[in-house]
Amino acid sequence: MPPKVMSLPPTPNFHASHWKKRAAWQTTWHALETSFGCGKSFLETLKVWQSGPDSPPQLFFTAFTSEAPTKLSHELAAVCFGLLPGVHRVVFEGGRVQLTLCIGAAPNIAKEIDLAADSICVDDQALWGVKNLARLCQVGSKIQWHQAQDSQIRELQSVGFILDESTPTACYRPAWEVKSSLRHRAQSELISNSQIKQNAIVIGAGLAGSAVAHSLAHRGWQVEVLDKAHALGAGASGLPAGLFATHVSPDNNVLSRITRDGVRATVQRAQELLAHGREWQISHLLEHRYAGKRQLPEGPLWPAAGHAWSTPASEFQKQVAGLNESTPALWHAMAGWIQTQALVKAQLAHGNIRLSTQSAVAKLVFSNDLWQCLDASGNLIAKAPQVIIANAYDGQALIDSVELQTQKCPRPHLPATALRGQVSLGPMSILPIQLRNTLPDFPVNGHGSYIGNLKPIQADLDEPYWIVGSSFQRNDFDLQTRGADQLTNRQQWAELMPEFQDDILHIDLEQTSSWAASRMALPDRLPAVGEFAHPEFKGLNVCTGMGARGISWSVLCGELLAAHLNHEPLPMAASLAKLMAASRFG
Repeated sequence: MPPKVMSLPPTPNFHASHWKKRAAWQTTWHALETSFGCGKSFLETLKVWQSGPDSPPQLFFTAFTSEAPTKLSHELAAVCFGLLPGVHRVVFEGGRVQLTLCIGAAPNIAKEIDLAADSICVDDQALWGVKNLARLCQVGSKIQWHQAQDSQIRELQSVGFILDESTPTACYRPAWEVKSSLRHRAQSELISNSQIKQNAIVIGAGLAGSAVAHSLAHRGWQVEVLDKAHALGAGASGLPAGLFATHVSPDNNVLSRITRDGVRATVQRAQELLAHGREWQISHLLEHRYAGKRQLPEGPLWPAAGHAWSTPASEFQKQVAGLNESTPALWHAMAGWIQTQALVKAQLAHGNIRLSTQSAVAKLVFSNDLWQCLDASGNLIAKAPQVIIANAYDGQALIDSVELQTQKCPRPHLPATALRGQVSLGPMSILPIQLRNTLPDFPVNGHGSYIGNLKPIQADLDEPYWIVGSSFQRNDFDLQTRGADQLTNRQQWAELMPEFQDDILHIDLEQTSSWAASRMALPDRLPAVGEFAHPEFKGLNVCTGMGARGISWSVLCGELLAAHLNHEPLPMAASLAKLMAASRFG
């Protein structure tokens, strides 16, 4: 009879063993690991979080790796696509678990994380250095290491760690006041917030406003959304359908990187809330590169992970899209369309959100630690400690309505440009039959865009339809649709898909309809998110300036603003988030 083999008990999960001891007020936990590997530790931590009765309601898991991980499990490979160098946010469990995967050389990549961790697992202490590890901590943070020399362990003590003599762990408790550039969890503020309901008002019920409202409501906030219109869809977010797509540039610039982050966030939100194939679709997209624009980066700037996002279109793809085989074009695999109002309505349907239409805010007043929203007659509409302005071009008037107590600091100013756009749309059935049978089942964009075979979800549409456009007019506030723009949109469509131009130019515009609205853009082409730097505007936030990229950016901007208000790890690289900060305008 063989001898019995005693099995060793499983090693307790380091992060879970400490989050079980967290203070009652702490509803989130930030775990950090310096080596992601193939994701095994993350999945183990996720499993413990799923089964543990003492798990925090919200888990943030930050991990570093020098290169894009390979040999991922099916569970991770399905969501961890296109992992270029930088910071990537991947959500699990309906957003209650959020993985922040940072790809780049250690320890410099850690500069993209701006919130201290609660627990840290270190694979190579010599590589990271004790000062870098201390930077990632706040008072009380726990740290565990796998390999370290005695001299390195003594260095931990020199920067403020108290060692556990029986295990390779320590607690960060320096005897001096910690001075760090990282955001730390404000315990006194969070204790206060846990004792009262977190309330916010969002002004504007479009893509930006609904995204912010949903992100806050998901975190337990009570959110009142105010909109001046009689119903949803009165502004630019009333676009019947639009595209989400990546932006490419030869140097992989800021706009390109932020847009990829935004598309990833949009896809994750749509997967959670919308019906694929009816309200949205990852349909892929072909981009007609006019005059050679939108060139991909070359060499090491665009490795295999980059081609998972965007790559040169094949001859077959170009032929299907109505282009000559020699025409420069790109194929965007992670791109598609969304019926805009479906996303807005789904985000506003959260149980913690109350929508009030026909609520035109004319003035903002700060009194007794609350922002009051008043109508044109001075009547109170709503009040809350946090207000988010998300009504695009109308936002500056509200900023200007705040009466300043001192003139020492200039009033914040958003140097906005209004961009009028008109689209043309119509039922597939009115198209010449040859064109109808040849048009691709994926969208095409370049100078204008085409989306076809959309499922009708609006009352005025009762059969599959197409949409093309849009026109582009700066500082044009006339939203009456124009026959001239219908002609322009048809001409752009013909130029976009030149092999089909004869049939396109014969489309009877009398059987089509049109829609126009004005979008808001800022001079640096980036959105403005968060609080202003002005001391008298504390608690007043903006989420605006997305131009024609509202579908691709709004979810990311909402998550970024919510992360700031909740003292959470940011959903993107700190260096990119800084470029989007509203504080750059005052």
